[in-house]
Amino acid sequence: KIDNEDLPAPPGASEPCQQLRVTGTEAQVAAALSMIDQLLASPLGSELPLSSQRSDLAIGAPAEASAAVTEQRAVPKSQVSRLIGPGGATIRRLRDTSRAFIKIDNEDLPPVLGDATARQQLRVLGTDAQVGLAMQLITQLLAEAPPPPPPLPPPPPAAPPPHSYSAGDAALGVGAFASPPIASSAVSRAIPKEQARRLIGPGGATIRR
Repeated sequence: KIDNEDLPAPPGASEPCQQLRVTGTEAQVAAALSMIDQLLASPLGSELPLSSQRSDLAIGAPAEASAAVTEQRAVPKSQVSRLIGPGGATIRRLRDTSRAFIKIDNEDLPPVLGDATARQQLRVLGTDAQVGLAMQLITQLLAEAPPPPPPLPPPPPAAPPPHSYSAGDAALGVGAFASPPIASSAVSRAIPKEQARRLIGPGGATIRR
């Protein structure tokens, strides 16, 4: 995670820094820091393979004003979560596939007379082809039957009866003598803002990788 707030610039430097935080097991933190050091030491522009380097438009940024068209649609609030998907995965896929800028306003639209359904504004921006493809994908997605709810989890097992520990348990490492769980580790590091942008990458692609 990279904090949004700037840190004071270190002595002798003019550019402010941002706080980088890495959390996990010791092995996970060490592997992440090694990859971060390799990335920041590499030439600028080598963060992603060529097949993953996309223009701003490819990751959902608006098209140039001279060629852009906009389409809007009121979407029932109950369907907004289907468009966004878990962690934003669905709307990112729609943006990547259509190369259009897709946004759903957070505010509810004014209610329609005689209809109490809450709606939010969907905005799609891009070229004619991009907007047309995006709206086609969105219409298909909303027309699909919603996935069934996940099954209820099974009831928890009954608690085992109390156990009296012996010297044999200590030798085998069971019960109260079992090894403790692996402890988590956390490392914080101040990095220049320019390096923070390289770590995040276009649309967050690098930090997700």
